[in-house]
Amino acid sequence: MKPKVIVAVFLGAGMLQAQTAVPSLAMGAGGPILLIGSQANPFSYYNAEILRNEGLTEFAAADISTVTAATLNGYDVAILGAMPLTAAQAAIFTAWVNQGGRLIAMRPDKQLAGLLGLVDAASTMSDAYLLINTSGAPGQGLVNATIGYHGAADLYTLSGATAAATLYQTAATPTSHPAVVWKTVGTNGGKAAAFTFDLALSVVYTHQGNPAWVGQARDGL
Repeated sequence: MKPKVIVAVFLGAGMLQAQTAVPSLAMGAGGPILLIGSQANPFSYYNAEILRNEGLTEFAAADISTVTAATLNGYDVAILGAMPLTAAQAAIFTAWVNQGGRLIAMRPDKQLAGLLGLVDAASTMSDAYLLINTSGAPGQGLVNATIGYHGAADLYTLSGATAAATLYQTAATPTSHPAVVWKTVGTNGGKAAAFTFDLALSVVYTHQGNPAWVGQARDGL
């Protein structure tokens, strides 16, 4: 029998552990939040660690391959890791949000741009900075200084969305492109939000370094 598909999951302690299917450490206690990952992007499961560090444990986890309209209907909030979607999957998320669901997408598939109130600028910006809008919710009370991020951010222009954070080319040079957005959708209480970069990847790289450099002597000593 062939071995099951293995995915690597980054643990908060800085180690890598292999798990089958949806990693057990990505599974919360269950509740109103559904965390959606993909075996194509192991970082997508690290969103579970981010939730725990924020004191949010009432979530379940599922692989995107198992998510249907009926699945989403059992949850109030879905956190979608960075991953490509089929046209059918994009349609499912769009319909669910319009029915009152609340979606948070990490570096979303561009098929969701319309739902998120964005227009694709067909470019990216990597390893740069962002500045949170602290003048009101949801950024009020957070740090009012530019913050570095790792990985690539997709560039968009706003088309109905509100920017909660803006991308910066350098620590002092702003762009017109959002880093974090949110939008009210439809008349049923639906909301859609997105990070234009992969938040989980950025957090892992910030705390643990680039995993592609494992075993390399890069300090010149």
